[in-house]
Amino acid sequence: MNIIDFHTHPFIKERSNVCFYDGIVTAENFRTYIEKAGISKICGSVIYKTEDFKEIKSLNREALKLKDMWGDFYIPGIHIHPEYVEESIEEIEYTAKRGVKLIGELVPYYNSWHYLYDDNLREIYKAADKAEMVISIHTDGETDMDGLEKAVKEFKNLKFAAAHPHQKAHYYRHTEMLKKYDNYYLDLSGTGLFRFGMLKTLVNNAGSEKILFGTDFPITNPKMYVEAVLFENLKDNDLENIFYKNSERLLF
Repeated sequence: MNIIDFHTHPFIKERSNVCFYDGIVTAENFRTYIEKAGISKICGSVIYKTEDFKEIKSLNREALKLKDMWGDFYIPGIHIHPEYVEESIEEIEYTAKRGVKLIGELVPYYNSWHYLYDDNLREIYKAADKAEMVISIHTDGETDMDGLEKAVKEFKNLKFAAAHPHQKAHYYRHTEMLKKYDNYYLDLSGTGLFRFGMLKTLVNNAGSEKILFGTDFPITNPKMYVEAVLFENLKDNDLENIFYKNSERLLF
């Protein structure tokens, strides 16, 4: 089956290697591991802890370079920053002209911001909406979910993909937002999928049309995520939606 991993963090420079253990994943073997897990295509951003927008811009350029290297195998995601509104909008416009459709995964705490809705972000969201981009954003127990919901509610045509189901209370917030907002999606990467029955319950409660397969590689083992989805005894059409059809609808 075709599998699109909506959530990875490829890299060129070692500084952006988020594997927890040194010497395991390298820039050279990154793609080999992904393909060995049965994954056909990946999405995601190059990440690094920095507040400097010049550095953030350089991460975006590395993503474009990886796109040039890997072609259709990789769908690049770019970074923005709410403290740099004009610069962020320029990045959206520059990369949109080069076919980029994805912002993120954004990891706010990596870049010293934590809120998901204010006047600055509204201007950036407007630019993303105009460029018809999708925003992938990290969520966890500390996330400004109220701010995220305000953005989702206001920008009805802008697609938001929340990363990580996380633990039970947070997971149920995602479930309610999936049911409430047509432009809200959830990717399965990170914490959550290892809780058996989580995915089956999510599909039963909110359908499979806005669930995106993701791993967070190289932080996590991608093969474990593939097998975890398969082990939940979902219907074939639900598996197809989760593994690739939903990502295709968003990004192609």
